[in-house]
Amino acid sequence: MDADKVEREKRRSNVVVLSAPEPEKEASAEQKKKEDKDFCSKVLGIPLKDVETCWRAGKIDNSKPDYLRPLVIKLKSEGLVEEWTKEGKGYKTESGFWINKDLCAADRKANFLARE
Repeated sequence: MDADKVEREKRRSNVVVLSAPEPEKEASAEQKKKEDKDFCSKVLGIPLKDVETCWRAGKIDNSKPDYLRPLVIKLKSEGLVEEWTKEGKGYKTESGFWINKDLCAADRKANFLARE
């Protein structure tokens, strides 16, 4: 099976938010997850009933203290992804954060080349 197809299938109900503030470093893993879910509902406006789970992509890099890991949010359905990303164009919330589809590397590259 095509690796990109498998990757697309895994990401089809995910959205990504860049530049979302990181939870406190001293917080427990459970508390960090709760802070991220609170961010989804209170700042982004995504109802918690629509969120299956959320997590941070990548590892914390202590050599880059200003780096913010992307927040990946798994929604309950693909329809919600389309709704929150405005049919894949991306959605800018009132608080200034962009909500975009979680694309595989091949799709990100194709979109980049299409914009050139």
